[in-house]
Amino acid sequence: MTDYLRVVYDEGSHPYTDYPSKLVSYLYQSFGLKPGLKILEPGCGRGEFLLNFKKMGLDCVGVDLSKEAKKFLATQEIPVHLCNADQDKLPFKDNTFDVIYNKSFLEHLQNPDFFLKEARRVLKPGGILICLVPDWESNYKIYFDDFTHRT
Repeated sequence: MTDYLRVVYDEGSHPYTDYPSKLVSYLYQSFGLKPGLKILEPGCGRGEFLLNFKKMGLDCVGVDLSKEAKKFLATQEIPVHLCNADQDKLPFKDNTFDVIYNKSFLEHLQNPDFFLKEARRVLKPGGILICLVPDWESNYKIYFDDFTHRT
């Protein structure tokens, strides 16, 4: 679904919060990131994380399936490349990025191995790959322990 940003992540159901800035600050400190590092975010969506990495001084680039993502970041001078990371080669030369970051992305791929091989190709030697996925225990508590989700 290439229009998922408009349909699934509209501002009414998914309002903007300070969560991205807090997470980016935590990751920046935890991984010893520095201004000037080149970072790629596949599945960048509305660009909330990239905007915060940019505030920290990183050179940001996004990749997304949706044309809408380009619109979100166009005024921020953060380039977004259209790409289906499940099947298309990432549109970058080998050893381009110091950091590749994604959150809630891998679990949506049909072929995550393909993406991970591509990520390794475009990541510089010694680069950092940060992949955040939902944890099973939290989901279990929501869908199995929470009586409001029982039918």
